[in-house]
Amino acid sequence: MRKYISKGIICVKGSLGLVYAVCKITYTLSEDDNYEFVFEPNYPVIDLLDSSVFQGIPGLNLDLRKKEYIRNNSIPTFISERVPTEKREDYFELLSKVNMEFMDPIEYLIRSKEQYSGDKLFVKPYNDKATISLDFKGNETNSTIIKHILENICLGNDIIINNQIIDDTNRKMFYDVFIKIYSRSYMLKKEAQKQGIISAKKTGIYKGRKPIIVDELKFRGMLLRVEKKQISPKQAAKELNISIDKYYRFKKQLQN
Repeated sequence: MRKYISKGIICVKGSLGLVYAVCKITYTLSEDDNYEFVFEPNYPVIDLLDSSVFQGIPGLNLDLRKKEYIRNNSIPTFISERVPTEKREDYFELLSKVNMEFMDPIEYLIRSKEQYSGDKLFVKPYNDKATISLDFKGNETNSTIIKHILENICLGNDIIINNQIIDDTNRKMFYDVFIKIYSRSYMLKKEAQKQGIISAKKTGIYKGRKPIIVDELKFRGMLLRVEKKQISPKQAAKELNISIDKYYRFKKQLQN
């Protein structure tokens, strides 16, 4: 029996901008319409996080420390909270927005820019765990080196540095050391940027990002063409020189 398989990585972003890969998710759809979701938590990465950043994955009891959490022919809470159903009035419009012809829940979450308000979790394309050999040429700053190491630690990759291996057996130990150093460097950099902006504002150099003005008459004309199926929303946004997100936001404003 033929099967359709889709994979992704559930991630969360920490306060220092680091992305933590906390769980692999696999969606399998059989030709008889049976389906299955499999969650495989990455506990060595999860153990790096405190509750201010990661509060778990909805619908899963991670305290059980199971290798896999399987849901057969049942929509997991994590999916139902984030993925639209066919009952939604704008269902096909949402599919079109992410350039999809049919609903693959994992691919939808990867492509969609909509952020669920209940937590900080999001889904990225799946990549196998990698072993990274870091070879620095000496022209990188210490913060750059540490950031690169931390990025791979948080993604769950193994790292080789001068014959020293960082893997799941010592991941947290190295993370605790490097995160303290990087945190200090990160905060100093942010403070310097903040002071730079304040100084630029005082001298009139910094004026912020200019908003893109949308011609309402032209937009309504494009909207009419979309409704008549003459062009797609994506083509309309391109002709208006705006992002597809701004297209839908402006459309919503006009309808309110």
